[in-house]
Amino acid sequence: MIVVIGGGLSGLAAALTVQERGQQVHLIEGNENVGGRLATERIDGFTIDRGFQVINPGYREFERLGLRTHIHPIPAGAVAFVDERWNFYGDPRRELRAMGGSLPSIAANPISFLAVLRGIFIATIAEGESAADFLQRIGISGEVYEGIIEPFLRGVFLTSLSEVDAKFARRVLRSLYRHVPGLPDGGVATVAIELRNRLKSIQCGTRVTAITRSGKGFSVTTENSTISARRVIVATDYHSAAQFSNRLPHITHARSSAWYFAIEEPLRAQHQLYVSRANSGPVVTAIDVASVVPSYSPDGRGLLSVTTLAPCSESEVREHLAKMYGELFTGELIAQFDIANALPILAPGAERTGAINEEGLIFAGDYLTEPSQNGALLSGRLAGEFALA
Repeated sequence: MIVVIGGGLSGLAAALTVQERGQQVHLIEGNENVGGRLATERIDGFTIDRGFQVINPGYREFERLGLRTHIHPIPAGAVAFVDERWNFYGDPRRELRAMGGSLPSIAANPISFLAVLRGIFIATIAEGESAADFLQRIGISGEVYEGIIEPFLRGVFLTSLSEVDAKFARRVLRSLYRHVPGLPDGGVATVAIELRNRLKSIQCGTRVTAITRSGKGFSVTTENSTISARRVIVATDYHSAAQFSNRLPHITHARSSAWYFAIEEPLRAQHQLYVSRANSGPVVTAIDVASVVPSYSPDGRGLLSVTTLAPCSESEVREHLAKMYGELFTGELIAQFDIANALPILAPGAERTGAINEEGLIFAGDYLTEPSQNGALLSGRLAGEFALA
């Protein structure tokens, strides 16, 4: 028996890897539902994800798993404030008709826009270089960097680009170039539920209190039982995993806050992702997720998902949204979450092992690869392979 502790993407991937090799595996999750950070609630009839997240079905590990959940794509680009105007800047292969207003800015900054493609495909990254240094070194500068690229990626990584490894940033840009991410009916937790339903043995709502070595294996103690295992995979969040090991690397996490507003009257381009430049206000990103997936709303109203990073008040958020959309913002606040450990930060030059094997006690999580759904799935798969060796 192999026991997996934690039902986030890493734990699910680890358990599926073991199960698909014909070995007995049992997954234990402390919460009532699997998913980890892929969490969804129903509040006042609305589908509310715990923070704005999107699913990229083009991630290699999702492709490996054969993800079947239908993903509604969001527009491939973002509305950004450039040259004193809000315009949509997107992938011309997919969004050419929506880019009419941005063409003058593109024509005025051709070198910077071409440098984006160069950065995705061919530019060389120096060892230990930050995303900020790399992007500006290859020629992405001025309004294009400050108004579009930096705000967009800050919304992805939830931290300053000076704190993000350039190689990781390029992998993210490449994945977005390959496939348009989106949202499923039922919220992002639907993806975790699909993977959970493939498992034969799973136990939710049970917390592990101790892991002890016993003979050639381990004893896993929960609140009401003890399970014997020859291998144990700890795929919890970083802080929970640290209870079972003092050898994990030091990891810094980004924090964020998620705000959800019901909107009665249409806003300008509310179906597109808005990104705001640094120091313009607390809002980093905003999008009406119900215009992407209508089932997120119970009655046809919009559902504006807003992300902020620095501590701020509701009135400050409303004031910033009013500037972004060009009108008084009167949406009703439905939910607000402060997420202390929103994402691990992959610092410039940081090395990750993928998973850690402490003589059969194996650790997995995106903090050991890279802070993304693909990173979580990859770490889980690697941990499962370690357990089978």
